[in-house]
Amino acid sequence: MKKIIPTLLIACSLLGASEFMYSDKVKSVYADATGGTQIGRLLPTNGVKILAKEGGRVKIEVEGYQNPAVPNVIYFSDSQRVFTVAFAKTAKIDVKVVKKGKDGKWDRVKTVVYTEDGDFVDDVKPMLARAAETYKNSCGVCHGLHETTHYKANQWPNLLKSMLSRTAIEKKDEWLVIEYLQKHSSDVDIRN
Repeated sequence: MKKIIPTLLIACSLLGASEFMYSDKVKSVYADATGGTQIGRLLPTNGVKILAKEGGRVKIEVEGYQNPAVPNVIYFSDSQRVFTVAFAKTAKIDVKVVKKGKDGKWDRVKTVVYTEDGDFVDDVKPMLARAAETYKNSCGVCHGLHETTHYKANQWPNLLKSMLSRTAIEKKDEWLVIEYLQKHSSDVDIRN
């Protein structure tokens, strides 16, 4: 009986391995479990599947969209520049096309990379709520707060970056707030 309980716990944890996990931090990504060279960055609030743990890193599957003209970025949606993971132009990554894009839409793709273990949770809603609160408390001080749908996804990064020096948004939260604004913009709305 004592041997069955640990086996059941391991089996249950492996069943949850296919669930999406999220981080509220920008995370470095690597080509393998031990290499020291960073090949890109995973942006906050993007769901990944954790496939395995090796040492201090986790092997993750990242799925999204790729503009054929920009092979070093995987995007959240099929026509806006909402980054999921951005790779160095010199990085050698194996990206597999899941579904070819049609009528101007980008290809649905996936890839496997490694990142540091930790800072992952299974629910994105609390981090999006924190990003919304940070936006509300920082950006409504000098002027009326714009609805997230006031701008398109591709407009939000430059607009927010131009105002960051006048806000209390911490450096570590910049991309969290940008991802929140983009994913709730007029042309990419994750609420639907």
